[in-house]
Amino acid sequence: MKTVKEPLGVRSLESIEDFSETRLEAIGFIFHGVSAAGDKPLAMRSTSNLLHFARCTKLEKVPEAEGKIWFRSIKVALQHLDETPGKKRWKWCKLCEREITQRILDES
Repeated sequence: MKTVKEPLGVRSLESIEDFSETRLEAIGFIFHGVSAAGDKPLAMRSTSNLLHFARCTKLEKVPEAEGKIWFRSIKVALQHLDETPGKKRWKWCKLCEREITQRILDES
């Protein structure tokens, strides 16, 4: 059990049950990969350090061993990820990025 208080709208997904339940709710965003600047540095792979919509089908392929964090809003997610692990150490899932781009185009 963590003693560190997490910011409002941010939750570590500690178990596979918690991860599955969060995906079923399909609200918010899920990040997976190296979550803290103090973690051992890993080579950036296309399958790690990605931010997804909670309902993204690519999340089904995420290894259980990778750290996962849920965010209620995109604003909170961007702020958290730009600070930890850092701006250049994460990116959007390609499918989710396309969906966001399409939403912006549809709204304009």
